[in-house]
Amino acid sequence: MKRPWLTTSLLAVIAGMSAIGIHHAASVALDRGISRFRASLPVGATLSYSAARPAILARGALLTDVILQNGNMTFRAHTLRLGHPIPTPDGGLTLSHMDMVDPSLQTPTAVIRAHSVTLNHLVTPPPPAGKSGLESLDLGHLNLERGYIDHLSVQNLSQVLQPNSMHFNSLTSDSIQIDGYGPGRTTTIAIQNGLAIASRTTLQPDGTPRAMSVQMSLKNFQLRQPELATRIAYEQAGNEASAYALPPLESMKLSGTQIISADRTFSMDTLIGTGTRKSGKDTTVFEGEGFHTHSSSGKVPVHIDGHSSTLKYTQERIAQTGELHVQGVLNIPNFTEAHFGMNLLGPSDQQLKVGTVKNPHDAIQLAQVTLTLHGDRLVQSLPSLNAGHPLDGAAQDQARTVLAQGMEMGLSPYPALAALPDYFANPNDRTLSITLTPKPPLTLTALAAIASSPTAAMTLMSPDNLKVTVQ
Repeated sequence: MKRPWLTTSLLAVIAGMSAIGIHHAASVALDRGISRFRASLPVGATLSYSAARPAILARGALLTDVILQNGNMTFRAHTLRLGHPIPTPDGGLTLSHMDMVDPSLQTPTAVIRAHSVTLNHLVTPPPPAGKSGLESLDLGHLNLERGYIDHLSVQNLSQVLQPNSMHFNSLTSDSIQIDGYGPGRTTTIAIQNGLAIASRTTLQPDGTPRAMSVQMSLKNFQLRQPELATRIAYEQAGNEASAYALPPLESMKLSGTQIISADRTFSMDTLIGTGTRKSGKDTTVFEGEGFHTHSSSGKVPVHIDGHSSTLKYTQERIAQTGELHVQGVLNIPNFTEAHFGMNLLGPSDQQLKVGTVKNPHDAIQLAQVTLTLHGDRLVQSLPSLNAGHPLDGAAQDQARTVLAQGMEMGLSPYPALAALPDYFANPNDRTLSITLTPKPPLTLTALAAIASSPTAAMTLMSPDNLKVTVQ
């Protein structure tokens, strides 16, 4: 009866002695690893922590109160757990997992914080030569099996440099999960309860600046995107032509979107997207439901409770020719129904492959754009929008007549637009159709320049380019 007990006791003693030996060897290896890491840091960079002990089962380490400082960039974490770190031959690093509690990263232009971060099967490439700080993160060549961020917070510390440009002040999210990220892989991203606050400074006619704040939020966002890492790598390298030829998104779902400014609110219930690449054609379809807009100040008298409103957007690109065909339909019951179509001439995959096109956006040409508008309520609301306050029926009719007369006088030199004043004066459940066919086709860059100048835009108002009909 005593032999099993003695055997068990002996095994326990041997196991205990082995554990002590393993822990000692692991501690020595950890000290050596930290010393090598410190030696590899750039000149002036420092690493400090309050405690470090080996994580034997994970063949890694657990560090407490970590501070890594490199120039004007500081990383902190209450705990940092590394699992099975292995340097790669090219200077990168492979980790079975990385767990961080209360991590933060601060630079002169941003502060990034999270409650916790978990990364599984992470492979980081070597930093690009001559890059430091956030620029040294080669996101296009990083591999990650799964990442989870709990309560992310990003604060932008940079200043607004140009008037009329949007400036993101902060970004928060309850959770972000990323699966299957890396070159040649299809990546899935899920975001819960995201919130972004942005500001824009505009110059008033007297030259004084006017600040405007915008809050954008969403409840759920899901994206499945082929070649996402490859796209990021191309964009980091400035290779927009190669990024343009990558496959479209596979699926997307967005719900609970809301945009709030000082005097109005816009919200959208859902937006679902799908994409396919088949037989030399890329097809992307977006379908949205529930568009709502309200004014909080009373200055914008249009309110839309669009519970039954729908939007469908379809884009097709032919790889062999580079042609782009776009169709869009917006339907808001009892308000308006708008159809939008656009034909574009773009670079083919062969042109992108041989490198004859550097920036695809400079090579895309507008061949034709069409717009049809049906819905009296939208037209009837224009006088109220122009007045800045709601108008009764008689006042609306009078204002619409005055608006039509003003349009008729102002557009008299442009016979292609002769049908517009009549439509705005008497919509009567009719449909307005506008077709623009630039001759020759205009690049998007040239079109943007023309659109920014009212005088130049009038060159498109000739009967050869523009056709307006009312039915």
